[in-house]
Amino acid sequence: MTRRAAAVMVLLAQLAFGSAAARAGDVTDVLSKYIAWRGGPRFETLQSVHERGQIRVGEADGSFELWLGRDGRLRQDRSLGSLADSEAVTATSNWTTNASGQLEELGDHGQGARRQVALAFADLGRRDSGMNFRLLGSEQYDGRPWTVVRVDFGDKDTYDLFLDAQTGELCGARITQDRATSFVRYGDWRMVSGVRMAYEERTTSASAGATETRRIESIEVDTALPASLFARPEGKRSWSFAGGASSTGWIPFEFLNNDQIFVPATVNGHAVTFVLDSGADITILDEATASLVGAHPGAEMPVGGSGGQSTMRLAPDIEVRIGALELHGITAGVMDLSAIAQQLGHPLPVILGKEVFNQLIVDIDFPNRRIAFHERAHFAPPPGAVRVALGRHGENRTVPVSVEGREPVDFDFDLGSNSPVIIYPYYRDSAQLLADRRHSRELSAGVGGMFRPACATLASIAIGGQLLKDVPADFPDAANTVLNSDRMGGNIGLPVFSRFRLLTDYADNAIWLQADAHELAQPFLKNRAGIIAQPADDRLKVLMVAPGSPAEQGGWKEGMEIVAIDGQKIDAAYRHSTLSRWATQAAGTRVTLTLADHSTRVLVLADYY
Repeated sequence: MTRRAAAVMVLLAQLAFGSAAARAGDVTDVLSKYIAWRGGPRFETLQSVHERGQIRVGEADGSFELWLGRDGRLRQDRSLGSLADSEAVTATSNWTTNASGQLEELGDHGQGARRQVALAFADLGRRDSGMNFRLLGSEQYDGRPWTVVRVDFGDKDTYDLFLDAQTGELCGARITQDRATSFVRYGDWRMVSGVRMAYEERTTSASAGATETRRIESIEVDTALPASLFARPEGKRSWSFAGGASSTGWIPFEFLNNDQIFVPATVNGHAVTFVLDSGADITILDEATASLVGAHPGAEMPVGGSGGQSTMRLAPDIEVRIGALELHGITAGVMDLSAIAQQLGHPLPVILGKEVFNQLIVDIDFPNRRIAFHERAHFAPPPGAVRVALGRHGENRTVPVSVEGREPVDFDFDLGSNSPVIIYPYYRDSAQLLADRRHSRELSAGVGGMFRPACATLASIAIGGQLLKDVPADFPDAANTVLNSDRMGGNIGLPVFSRFRLLTDYADNAIWLQADAHELAQPFLKNRAGIIAQPADDRLKVLMVAPGSPAEQGGWKEGMEIVAIDGQKIDAAYRHSTLSRWATQAAGTRVTLTLADHSTRVLVLADYY
């Protein structure tokens, strides 16, 4: 659950239903008792709420202040150690500040917040409310049975209230937005100017580390909400160019295995190389790097990734320099990146996230392996470049993609992903993309750990007017990760965008794609052996054998060790040598693999997905 959804969950309890809810058939009695329990007519006429209190997210403690208005307005300020952020929602606009103080739009999170405000204050009997509600029945929670009333807005998001059918008491609220479910438990109910209000809230989700607790110290009702609370602030300018420059000029980058961009930089004056990741909500420092550069991280906070849930600590005032570009006062997350680095076979000191994308033009010339950062005021797209509009999905930007000739749908734009395409479970099922399609499994790594998505080959995808054929795609299972959404088709990664000169202009909600005919004609790499192995010193340790692959048919097992390929020994240079691509050679290629016991096995490569 996102922080803004958690912040307004209290609406469902403290400001939930108007008197006309009693018209809704079977829910009449329980809602009437709930309204009476909350304060009857005084509750029904409530106009605004202003709260102050203490908040704990993961292991980070801080304070918050929240304003809610019947007219659809919401404002929240939080201070959690190194993190200080604000957000505001009105009927027509929304904004938030990120961890580094940059101003951003809330995107579909803003819509979700507006919906919850509307639910909190709307008269359910109005024909134009857009709400549907029904009685689900009884469920146990905390050892007691509760009557559950479900509210929805005609789509897949649901809002459930757990009520005592006899007294109207509210236990809590269960909310499902974009396939993520959490539960808010309310307590310490007190009367405030004739309305019963909760002074304690505890939000839990599938990730134990993501628990949020709020202890409210003061509540004011029906106070005026100044317009200035919701006015869009100027936002922090977090960059500058040295010597009056307006661009870094071209900087060569290392294109590791053709699926990760490593760029030279300094962090707090220390030389590093960073991975550029448009899908990262926040810049991440590896724990060892944070110690080296003198970062001072605070308490742990939850973070979600493609591999599941993890934790990070926030470190303020990080200075990043890339050529003539200086990024000032960045708040970075600190976590252990060693497992991902091991999978990449390359040190991973820093993942540079969207802070560099928000206010600058990022110009990546993949065919020539170089990158530049430009001030927007001096930007003009290169000849022949095609503009592609960016949308928003939570913290991410999105691009429209057509899969095998279907109507375009939005996909998350993610330069940190080394998968060409990831198809999210909802779109996979609704479009029946795995029905009657040959597929297998592979092993992937991300923040949160390892996972084993299904894999298959799409006949084509289209983006920016360009058709790409025979595209390998991952199909992760439904799980509590960022790869599970019912609003997006999936994720488009670096192996697709690396066929273009790519320019991002987040401030104008656009990317520009300049096609490169040679790169577009290159086939996508795919595993034709079915062995997923981890290099370790002078050998490869088999971590997974793909179902239906030549390796499975040949009796290969996890844990087996390979010491040579076609007579060439595995050594320290293997990871980044042409030898490491042995499994991606053409179908029909015969490969001789030598095991640790000096026996040999021959694999005939084949397209098994």
